[in-house]
Order: sequence, then C-alpha cells, then structure tokens
Amino acid sequence: MNIFQRKLSGRLRQHPELWRTLFMNPNQETLETLRGLHHLEPHPHLGPWLFPVLPLWEHEACEGNEVLAEIIRQLEQARLSPLQTEENLLRPILQRIRILASTPGLFPFSADYIQENLPRFLESAEVLADLPELEIVNFTAEEIEPLGSDLSRYRISPLSRRYIQNLFYPERREAILSVLANIAKNFPLLATCRQAYAIMLTLEKTELWSQNPFCLRLIANRYWEQHITQLS
Repeated sequence: MNIFQRKLSGRLRQHPELWRTLFMNPNQETLETLRGLHHLEPHPHLGPWLFPVLPLWEHEACEGNEVLAEIIRQLEQARLSPLQTEENLLRPILQRIRILASTPGLFPFSADYIQENLPRFLESAEVLADLPELEIVNFTAEEIEPLGSDLSRYRISPLSRRYIQNLFYPERREAILSVLANIAKNFPLLATCRQAYAIMLTLEKTELWSQNPFCLRLIANRYWEQHITQLS
C-alpha cells in the first residue's frame, strides 16, 4: 500500500461519511478509490452509504454511465452489509443498475415515470418473452421435462414453482436482464422499451423469478417449441 492509499484508508475509516461524497458522484475517482482499497481487510460495510444513492445511480445507469458499471463490479466482490437481509436486498438492485450502465444507449423515456406507474406498464408485458431477442435464452429439454404436465394444462403447481426457481440460476438471470436492458434502451417501439424496463424492476428479488408472468411465458415458449419439434 502506497502513502496515498494509507492516507485515504485512514480518512475513510475515521470519517466513513466520506463514502457518501464519493458515491454521490460516481466517477473515475470513485472507481480508483475502490480499487485502491480492494485488498484491505476487513472490507468496510458500505450498505448504509449505498442505499441512499441507489435512485441517483439508477438515473446514471439509464444515461449510460459506464464508469458506474465498473464501480459496481468492484463492490460486488466484497460483503456490503453485515445483515444478510440487507445484502440480499442490495445485490439484485446493484446487478440491474450495473447491467443498465454497461448497456449502450440512452433511455427514450423517464425512468421515474415508469417506476411511479409500474402496474400500468406491466399490463401484457409478458408478451415480450415472444420477441426474437429472447431466443438466445434457452432451456434444455431435460430442464423443461418435469414441467411438461403443468405447462400443457397452463397451471403451475407450488412444487413446480420451486423447481422453476432453480432454473433461473445467476448466469441465466444475468443473460435475461442483459437482453431486457438492451430492449429498454434500443428497441424501436417506445411502448416495448418501457415494458422491458418495467419487467426489470419486478425482478429485484430472486424468489420472484418463478412467479413472474414474463419468466413463466419464456419457459412455456421453449416447451411448446420443443413439443412441436418432436411432433414434426
């Protein structure tokens, strides 16, 4: 650790509220500070300083702040809160913001307006699962086979929902959110852009993926595609 890093580390430990200043303006200085302190043990718990800036970071991500994406990647490598409930709440939000920030393009709408009128933009939003862009998200026949009976009857049992939850493992969630972010920023139809962002907002908790109509339709589409292929 060089002299600058030792001084900065001392200041942040003595005056942890300085994190608020760094996070309120997420830029290259913020990133370099986190990189310089990455090796420090124990890692400072930054949750209390992150929660207040999340709305600001959401706007920065919608405007394409690519440095913010790198800042969050640094944060994701450390424990952010001593409370597991806070950790579980914070990480999915940071994931969404990171993906939005790293996706090229700008929002052609107000993020605040979507957040304030979320139920309106979720109406029929599950049809986005039919878009060709989502075809890159695949489920194998072996994964879908245990759901065949439920999907053919258009009724998902509680046991099946628990099984579906396991299908949305971290890499698959990342891929789906990345596609939705690209649709939200770059799709030619404004209504579809808004719906894609609205869906992203509904997926902040891991346990919600197995209940989300968009996610269920995504699985159902793959089931029927495979079913038709087998019949032909």
